[in-house]
Amino acid sequence: MRAQLGLSLMCLVLALAVTASFPVIAALAPAVTRITVLGLPLTLIVLGFAFYPVLLAIGWFYNRQARQLEARFTDLVDPAGRAGRPPDV
Repeated sequence: MRAQLGLSLMCLVLALAVTASFPVIAALAPAVTRITVLGLPLTLIVLGFAFYPVLLAIGWFYNRQARQLEARFTDLVDPAGRAGRPPDV
């Protein structure tokens, strides 16, 4: 239980750090807000397209780690792997 909480909090902090970093960078360097690419502001392009792959990667990482934690817990609770089968007679 603690391992899943730690994993959740780690992924949450990482996602918040990535999401909050760009507005902070844009506020500290106002020249970034004036850059345009194909008529679109760079900030719109970054917010619209660059964050999704990062958030998908964080979600993939979380899902992979959560499955591993669940498998370890299942092995701990039922080491013989007999969950869901009737007992041997």
